[in-house]
Amino acid sequence: MIVKFKILFFLTLGLLACTFASAQSFGFASASGALYCNYIVVGSDQEGVGIVGVDNLSACGDSLNSTIAGFVATVPNRGQAAHGAGVVYGDSIYAVTSGDSQAMWAVFNKLKCNKVNKSGHYTGPLGWYGIAAFSGFAAGTNEGYVSCTIPGKNGAASTKGPSTGAMRSRAKKE
Repeated sequence: MIVKFKILFFLTLGLLACTFASAQSFGFASASGALYCNYIVVGSDQEGVGIVGVDNLSACGDSLNSTIAGFVATVPNRGQAAHGAGVVYGDSIYAVTSGDSQAMWAVFNKLKCNKVNKSGHYTGPLGWYGIAAFSGFAAGTNEGYVSCTIPGKNGAASTKGPSTGAMRSRAKKE
């Protein structure tokens, strides 16, 4: 009986580990379908209970990437733009791009790309939703589709700035 339990335990553990065994990359598209310049690369943490990764800003012209950390979660449908199974994470993108340590970008992101139809338009419900806060006050939201197209890879070019909306980068300040 103990041997069967151990085998079942390790099989289950192996299946969970394979869920995030390797890093996954996801791009962001606006609700109108335009590709943002940043994309995330996520994997599981050492304990397998959370997610960690980077928000890659290289296609935005920044030399630094921001850090993301969060948890696998299911967000119920309470009227927000995106909901369902995915991950919820905090992103240090404002600290990296504007130097504002009092700013926060929090995101719900599905871990499945939206499909693209023959006309090149994303289909299905929106796949990500972000909210910005500065010094304890909500500052705005943004949402869109999860894209498997990664800006800067295989000739893909973004047509918008970062998914947080307009902001000035430290590297671009005069």
